[in-house]
Amino acid sequence: MRFSILFLIVSVAAPLGCGGQGGAQPSVEESIAKAVQLESKDQKAREQIEASHRAAKDEARKSEEATVAARNAEIDAAATLPSPMPADVATACDAVVAAYDDFMKRGPERDALEWFEGRRKKMGERRATCMSQGNLSVAACQGRALMAPLPSLAELPRLEAAAMVTTRCADKFGANGGKPAAGL
Repeated sequence: MRFSILFLIVSVAAPLGCGGQGGAQPSVEESIAKAVQLESKDQKAREQIEASHRAAKDEARKSEEATVAARNAEIDAAATLPSPMPADVATACDAVVAAYDDFMKRGPERDALEWFEGRRKKMGERRATCMSQGNLSVAACQGRALMAPLPSLAELPRLEAAAMVTTRCADKFGANGGKPAAGL
């Protein structure tokens, strides 16, 4: 790069110096020195721009990580068992369906409108999913967690938010975690 700038300066400066113009023309060494100064200023400017871009990306990544951590903590706090446990899985699943319906209605208007299209069918599917899991602890957790205020999930699509909550309960109280359903 320096060689090409040097060649350009010499090739431009040489004809200008031979043109017979009066006055003192800068020497080739001075022209080269000026070109090197300009190149170093450009390099510094590029490095500063790159550093600011890296800093902005790092800040955005840290902000996203903090948001995810806060969201996970909020979901974990909500994903607990209710103090009076439901009597059986069917009762717990009824509570899950009611909580899921309410959760979807509390979302942004766009998501709520989508929820109302085929709502009864979706509620039936949610109940069938709950009953097929057959885990009282998971169902009780899902019913409780979906009723909790979860402001960190507000900006997410409602289906995605509901899936995060219900999955957390399944992870915590499913077959491998939490209390077994038979012991409750």
